[in-house]
Amino acid sequence: MSTVAEAQQALAQIQASRAQLARIAHCPPARHLAFAALEAGIVVSPAAAPYQLLAMAPLLLGLVLVVRWDRRRLGMFINGYRRGRTRRVIAAFLPVLLALYGTSVYFVFARQEIWPSLLLGGVMFVVATWMSVIWQRVFVRELEEGL
Repeated sequence: MSTVAEAQQALAQIQASRAQLARIAHCPPARHLAFAALEAGIVVSPAAAPYQLLAMAPLLLGLVLVVRWDRRRLGMFINGYRRGRTRRVIAAFLPVLLALYGTSVYFVFARQEIWPSLLLGGVMFVVATWMSVIWQRVFVRELEEGL
């Protein structure tokens, strides 16, 4: 009886929430650039040796600020490692991050050269900006397909 109607109403509310989230999930360009700056900072961090851990402190603060920004804008923070197709985007991104970071570490510690780390950080900034935009597109598409 009313259980079916309640279930249909609950489903309609879920779909309305997904539609609303899909409409507002488009990040401003500054949000993509903030993510990219954090990722580039990770790649550049070996250049701060022997103070690499200290150099990571502003990155952690930046992460906290991005989470707060998302919560104010969306009412929540959406984890990039969430289930679904977005995880494939992250799975493609992480090896790039690890390779660039590892290369940065190599140049700083094995060859005592800092400039490659800075160059690699620039590459990571471009890659991370692009991946952030791709992640958002996949996320929005996923929400819209669920409607």
